[in-house]
Amino acid sequence: MFGINDRDIRRLERTLGEMSARAIPYATRNTLNQAAFAVRAEYQKNIRDDLVSRNKFTERSVRVERAQGTNITTQKSTVGSIADYMDEQEFGDTKTANGAFGVPLATSYSAGQTGQRTRLPRKPNKMQNINLRGRGGRSRSRKQQNFLAVRMAAQSGSKYVFLDLDRGAGIFKVVGGKRRPKVRMIHDLSRRSVVIPANPLLRRSTDTVAPRVQDLYRESLEFQINRMSR
Repeated sequence: MFGINDRDIRRLERTLGEMSARAIPYATRNTLNQAAFAVRAEYQKNIRDDLVSRNKFTERSVRVERAQGTNITTQKSTVGSIADYMDEQEFGDTKTANGAFGVPLATSYSAGQTGQRTRLPRKPNKMQNINLRGRGGRSRSRKQQNFLAVRMAAQSGSKYVFLDLDRGAGIFKVVGGKRRPKVRMIHDLSRRSVVIPANPLLRRSTDTVAPRVQDLYRESLEFQINRMSR
């Protein structure tokens, strides 16, 4: 015969229940954070595959805020880019020109390509790196102003010029010799507004990871159970 101290049994049951209650919030927090970093990796992959970029800044701009604490109702992890222009990519936007001419759109020539542009403009051809000479001769006709601008640019060795042509205004690069200079458009200014279509790379990344969350939670629960049983 042996006796059982009921008070000790109750204490042990209470302790086991408290341990279990504490373990579950750690499992949910770990699941949220694992899912967030999986979304981040998928998002960065989509950026590499879908976007035209010269460096790693956009890819590195994707950050994770980890879930904190043990209150399941307030735990959350977030994934997003600190680059403002990624909002335009995700949700789309419309850019409207404020001046007399349209929104600058880089041409394929600015990137050293023919046909559809798939790369960013070369560094010298970026808008922020272009210095234009004054056109002058406002009393002249538009055709005369264009002719004079190209000739002056060719003679001075300047590479870039603004031209207002029948087919649309733009910024052109002067190529060829001084005697017979030619121009190639590098930024088209003919459109007053430009619609940037939505390219929801983050949502696509989240949708890819979502089916895996259940497995991540199961693994986190198993980890906590094994940890408690040691």
